[in-house]
Amino acid sequence: MSDSEINRRFDRLEVKIDRLTEVLTTIAVVEEQINGQNARLKRHEFRLDENEKKIEDVAETLATNSQILKVGQGIVASIWAAILASVMYYFNGEP
Repeated sequence: MSDSEINRRFDRLEVKIDRLTEVLTTIAVVEEQINGQNARLKRHEFRLDENEKKIEDVAETLATNSQILKVGQGIVASIWAAILASVMYYFNGEP
């Protein structure tokens, strides 16, 4: 083999090594981006879990308040009916 042929082979090897280096650099950048996206995804999942717990707590409180409201409305209606009945009795009872 002549020196020029050996030099051409070395040149081709250098070009291939340069391409390989570029590809490996690109792969490293993509891997960093994927790691960042995974971290953000975990953070979003955590926040969604927290919001789900809060929504469940609000739903339980709403159910309790709804029952209390129904009882309160019944009591207020009964008191109002008693007041009206007593007023009617008072005005109708005396001539």
